[in-house]
Amino acid sequence: MTSPIVYIDLGIGGMTCDDCVVHVTEALESVPGVEHATVDLESRSAVVEAAPDVPAAALAAAVRATGQYNAFERRRRPASPASPGDGHRLASPAGADLGRRPASDD
Repeated sequence: MTSPIVYIDLGIGGMTCDDCVVHVTEALESVPGVEHATVDLESRSAVVEAAPDVPAAALAAAVRATGQYNAFERRRRPASPASPGDGHRLASPAGADLGRRPASDD
């Protein structure tokens, strides 16, 4: 049985370069219950795939522990029914669900 997953959209402050993205990604992925984090420098945001019980405070604390950045939760949303186990990840921090397949023209 697949564990439930939620997407947690975060605002990230203090990032200025690609190294920042790496540091924030590593910090977020070190939190127990986090499966994957996608961090975007341009939008100063992140999308975290995690268990529903992962608290926003734990994510913010991990980011703050780097000593350079801060984070806050913008929203939390369930994964779409097709997402768990289908091999697709949410690739856009803006929230586009790229796991959906377009309808065929047949």
